[in-house]
Amino acid sequence: MAIIGSGFSGIAAAIALKKRGVENFTIFEQEANFGGTWYNNRYPGAEVDLESHIYSYSFERYDWTRNYASQQELLDYLNRVARKWKLAEHARFNERVSSVVWSDQKKQYTIITASGAEHGPFCSVISAVGFLNIPLLPPFARGETPFKGPQCHTSRWPAGLDMAGKRVGILGTGSSAVQVIGEAARVAKSVKIFQIEPNWLLPKDARDFTPRERFWNQFAPVYWWRRFRLYTGYDRRSYGSSHARKEGRSNRRRDVLSRKFLQDSLGDRPDLLKLATPSFHHEARRTVISDTYYQDLKNPKVELIPQAVKGLTATGAIDASGVEHELDMIVYATGFDAANYLGGFSVKGENGIDLHETWKGEPQALLGLMVPGFPNFFMMYGPNTNSVPLVSFYEAQANFAASLISKMLRMKKSTISVVPDAYRRFNAWLQAKLAKTVWVSTTSYFQGRTGKVVSQWPFSASAYIAATKLAKAFAVRIR
Repeated sequence: MAIIGSGFSGIAAAIALKKRGVENFTIFEQEANFGGTWYNNRYPGAEVDLESHIYSYSFERYDWTRNYASQQELLDYLNRVARKWKLAEHARFNERVSSVVWSDQKKQYTIITASGAEHGPFCSVISAVGFLNIPLLPPFARGETPFKGPQCHTSRWPAGLDMAGKRVGILGTGSSAVQVIGEAARVAKSVKIFQIEPNWLLPKDARDFTPRERFWNQFAPVYWWRRFRLYTGYDRRSYGSSHARKEGRSNRRRDVLSRKFLQDSLGDRPDLLKLATPSFHHEARRTVISDTYYQDLKNPKVELIPQAVKGLTATGAIDASGVEHELDMIVYATGFDAANYLGGFSVKGENGIDLHETWKGEPQALLGLMVPGFPNFFMMYGPNTNSVPLVSFYEAQANFAASLISKMLRMKKSTISVVPDAYRRFNAWLQAKLAKTVWVSTTSYFQGRTGKVVSQWPFSASAYIAATKLAKAFAVRIR
């Protein structure tokens, strides 16, 4: 077996295999260690947007110091889990996968890495690279640029890069952007935020746990109760797509809270209030969670520019209106090429068919996990599985793949494939449900080239977990 990626989902897949007695697997990781997203996203202020107790494995407790863990604490957690389960002995670090190729004759996959080396054969492959892994840069920032100062994407922050005392330009106002902005507002000489469109915000209420809370968190029943309360809260919010429909109770409630937060924060600054008010419906794009962003906008060092950047000069950036801004450093908080699932490598299936050609820019799968014509190939965090709480989805996906692989090995069979009719019916049903959500009402990274929603799961985690169990029984064949 092969697992591609060693972040949250890759580690979940490896542990699911181990729990079922499957030890003969290799983890391919393009970076130097475990961590995935939390290895790469080292920008100042990086932290998770889900509570620490729920953004962790259900089977691995941890002495969290904050209710929303920082990047470093999450990385420490993942490395601790990897050590406990002895995953390093399975890992090949600094090995970037370039292609995955199925053999119809051998009923096995070969993996080719960036060096040109072939690895395998593997009876099954689990892709655990997710979909937020290919940084999206504006056209003028691809390749050589005239700008002489440091510039970087938030997911590729160079070691030692410091914003202190610099005139910093930040492109974007999404989740990563507001975290960087908070740090920049504290240490930089000046901060210019280049905004194409504002986002809806909700307060985060981030804080350190008290010594008393950390004491009680050491006891398993207390820890699991706190985790269970968070899980059920997210389940209730997503029940019946309540969070994703305009008329949904959860959507309407969060819309009121978001508008109140905006008015309370910027009501004394009509100029900023106008610039920070989105034109789209609440939750149509990813809602940003931040306690500090609105206050940062009122910092005398911070300037919100309601323009995109259209080009760079040696000493700064030119906005869409033609104004040049003098800068010492540029941060691209411009997100990822999200609809380009598995864009970092090619996948060849039966009769040499190519997965990306099959998708034609609009990825889909059975529960984000399997595609007809690509036997024994599983995806973690695949198409239409972006939802919360994320780690619960990872565990369900890992259990789906590992249970089928172990069953195939026990039965001495060679292929696991999804029933084409079940695949078609599922995606037709899912798209009909998604068409009723706010996600189709505006453009976002949730969508493919034609506007089809390719990333989101519109229901609860419990509904997804139940669906994976049904799929194993009725939509998958082992031969």
